[in-house]
Order: sequence, then C-alpha cells, then structure tokens
Amino acid sequence: MALIGDGENWTPLRQARADLGWKVSQLIAALRRCAARTNVALGSDKSLKTTVSRHENGHIHPSDEWRYLYRLVYGRTDEELGFADPSDRYDEPTPIDDLRQRLATSSRVDMPLVREMEKQVHQIRLLDRRLGAPSLLEQTRAVMATLDELMSHSVRPSIRSALAAVLADAATLAAWQALDVGALGQAWHHYETAKVAAREAESRVLLAHAMGEQVYALHDLGRLTDAVTLVEGAVTTVKRNGPPLLNCWLRAVEGEVHAKLGDDECHRALERSVELLPADPDDPRLPFISLNEAHLARWRGHCLAHLGQPEAVDYLRRAVDGMDSSFVRAAAGLRCDLAQALFSCGEVDEARVHLRTARSLANQVGSVRQRRRILNLGRVA
Repeated sequence: MALIGDGENWTPLRQARADLGWKVSQLIAALRRCAARTNVALGSDKSLKTTVSRHENGHIHPSDEWRYLYRLVYGRTDEELGFADPSDRYDEPTPIDDLRQRLATSSRVDMPLVREMEKQVHQIRLLDRRLGAPSLLEQTRAVMATLDELMSHSVRPSIRSALAAVLADAATLAAWQALDVGALGQAWHHYETAKVAAREAESRVLLAHAMGEQVYALHDLGRLTDAVTLVEGAVTTVKRNGPPLLNCWLRAVEGEVHAKLGDDECHRALERSVELLPADPDDPRLPFISLNEAHLARWRGHCLAHLGQPEAVDYLRRAVDGMDSSFVRAAAGLRCDLAQALFSCGEVDEARVHLRTARSLANQVGSVRQRRRILNLGRVA
C-alpha cells in the first residue's frame, strides 16, 4: 500500500495535489467550491482532512461521489487519479434494442442542434481562459462523449460530418486542458480523437490545428525533433491556400519549437508568422485561435527569452500592455517569460515581482503546466 510522505511512493491522488502545490486546506476549499455546484454535502474541515488523508494514503477507496469531486477539482480521469478498479466488470455487449435506441436518438439530430453544441464548446473555451482547466475538463469530456456517441450512430452524411467537426474542436480543447493539468497521456489521446474526427469531417483546417497543438505534448515530453516533424506536417496539411490566421499560428508554433532547440530557424519561422498575420485577426471560421499583435509579441518574446536574447524584454512588455485580461493562463505564462528575460538581463528585483505575479495567476486557474515552469525558473534564478 502506498504511503504518504515520500514523493516516490505517493498515490496518484496525492501526486495530483502535489502537482498544484496545494496544502490540504486549499484542496478542501476547492472541494467545497465544486460540491456547492453539484449539491454534494460535505462535513466539517476536520472530518474532511481525515477523509482526504485516507483517500490519499490509499487506506480507503473513494465513493463515486468523492471520485466525481476529485475529477472536478483536478481535471483528471479516474485512471489518472488511481481510482480504476481492475476487478470492475463491464456489461455484456450492447443488445439490439440498445443499438436501435442509439440510432433513433442520433436520427433526431439536425443542424440547429449541431450549432447549439458548437456554441456550447465555444462557451467552455471562453470559461477555460478565465477559470482554468481543472474546473472545466470534466465538462469538456462529457460534451466530447455526447458528440462521439451521436456521430458514431449518425447515418446522414451532412449531420455526421458536422458533428465530427464539433467533436474535433471539443477534443482539441480537452487535450489542451489536459496538458495544462499535467495529464500528458490523456492529452495525447484527445488529440488523436480530434485528428480522427477532423478526417471524418474532411477538414484540413481542423486537422492542422489539432496537429499544431499536439506539438506541445511532444514539446513537454522533450521530444523536440518529433515536434518539428509534426508541426511541419501540419503546415503541409493546410497548405498555403489555408486561412492566413491558421498559417500565422502554425509558423509561430514552429518558431517556438525551434527556439527550444536553440537554432536559427526560430527567427525565420517567427518572421513568416508576422508576415502572415491578417489585418483583421478575428476569423469566425477559427474560433479556437486567438492571435493578434499583442499575442504575437508575447509569442515572439517567449521564444527570444528561451534564446536568452535581451530584446525579449521589449516584446514582452508590449504584450503585457496589450494583453486581454480574460486570458488568465496566458498572462501567467507571459509574466513567467518576462521574469526569465529580466533574470537574463540581470534585472533580478523586477524579475522576482513578475515571477510572483505569474505564480499567483497560475494558482488562480490551477495550471500545473505553468506552475512547473515557474518552479523551474525559481530554482535557477
């Protein structure tokens, strides 16, 4: 049985709390917020501390209600939290009557309903920017499951294709959220789902976008050569006649990977990205891409900070001035980049101010990915 106290022997549930840097009191506060939304009754703080300790030590197995709360708090699956029971038994194969019911349900889907689901995915995206992935990933996965169920049992080509397009968008969003909570395996699975759905929808745009984001899973795993191969494949997929904003975004992704590799191709990719930025960067065909001059300045500053180049500071200051306040997670990354650039320039006091701001923002949205960056920078600073 796993014991608490030694990171190497922590249960997955205890590790999830460690990834966020939370004390038990912070976890309890998050549990209470989620319980209030789901009408789950919780006891006193004292009893909750005991229950959490038993769960984290592996002494007792959480009930379905508790498992649901932990999924909401951490944004991870039962398997990632160590809840999966290998002795669980699955039902017998779906009977004919069940298949008939699923086909009947899917046959009632029309284009207005598909558009409503499309709006639902976009609303989750907007909330994700402000509230962070842990509080929304469970909801995104639920929407994905519904879309996949409806698409799999749709026989009308137009409806099936439209559902596949929304599923590709939802799965890419879920993957990005999973990356943010540190669940790389889950993220990779969602990206693969997104790519399959994009092919079903016959959408090069959605496929290229999913591939471009999947680059970050490889990036976070340190597989940078593979990341370059994937982003080059995304660029080839959409080709030059694709939406300029998507091509602009893909070149910026390419530049970031090359910056991590420390090679000169970074500058060429970033220059191409700047050239491709449309005069009006709001493309209704691409609700999943938010990219304007401020975002591009942030991206360029991020790359230059990785390369240790002093002009990164100017780009990042410009990005701070132009950043939309609704992008909380992006603001955390921006402040971390600025701290890194300032440390490189010897501006230690100001760098520490931005690092503290980055930490506060990352904690607000529960971003494990940004917290790791901040912790690593704090160690070397």
